Amino acid sequence: MLIVVVTLFAGFVHLDRMYGHKFFDVTGRAQWIWARTELSREQPLAFFAVREFDLPPNRSFTKIKIAADPEYELFFNGQLIGGRREPEQVKLDVFDVSPLARNGRNRLVVATRSTNGVGGLIVAIDIAPEIENFVVTDRDWRIYRVWNPEIALRDTPSDRPEPPMLFGEPPLGRWNYLQTIPGPPQQPAKAIAAPISSTPMKVKVQTVKPVGGIAVVGTSTVGAVAFDFGRILDARLRLTLARPSPVNRRVNVRFANTPEELTALEGGQTPFIFAAGERTLVDPEVHHFRYALVYGGGAGVEGVE
Repeated sequence: MLIVVVTLFAGFVHLDRMYGHKFFDVTGRAQWIWARTELSREQPLAFFAVREFDLPPNRSFTKIKIAADPEYELFFNGQLIGGRREPEQVKLDVFDVSPLARNGRNRLVVATRSTNGVGGLIVAIDIAPEIENFVVTDRDWRIYRVWNPEIALRDTPSDRPEPPMLFGEPPLGRWNYLQTIPGPPQQPAKAIAAPISSTPMKVKVQTVKPVGGIAVVGTSTVGAVAFDFGRILDARLRLTLARPSPVNRRVNVRFANTPEELTALEGGQTPFIFAAGERTLVDPEVHHFRYALVYGGGAGVEGVE
């Protein structure tokens, strides 16, 4: 009996090694990629990963599978398709872009952002049930660090592409194998809400400083501007800098529904990471808020409903 059990177990292990990768790996040769950076510096990072490729005329569909940790926006042939911010569990968003795909040359751009410079991006494109992962993230992608308004459509003479940093194929670290889910599509704006007032403030924020190898929690006072929209919105926030920054820049925002929430020490902040030269960002996530508190100033806001 023991021999039978051992034999069955050995057979299961053999089959798992042979077919487990096939069952769970839905990205084929795709590798996790990222911009080359010193990950230990923990500085904000924003960049644009670009791939141009040819599609054959006999495809059944064009579906983009994408995952990025912690944040991305996907553009295909010049159109914003969708995006996601800081998912609790990284999964593959699937977008059917068949109506926008064309025979021959196509362009895919992913705007990727990280508060501390750490992250990963993986993309694979299916064009038929039997032709999966026709295009994947690999060394053929290009990384651009500076924003230009034409990047979703074409390169410009001022662009300076770099090769990506390759991490490897799934399963990899905490990302493991990825499950597919429908991607959150970009919804067209129905209205743009402008704030009815803006108020400069001094607010306290929590700080964490290393002292003798120990993280010490304290507080500090910083300047901020509270924007009041006059009503509760369910909207994405559009943040516009007074002037573009020559380097990556982080701007923190607190969403609130009452004035008291603006000055409360507790409460989360939403980071907006601008690439060099980038002036306007729209949060891919919808928030429920009346007030938007922008720390540091130098930026205006609108609600995209």
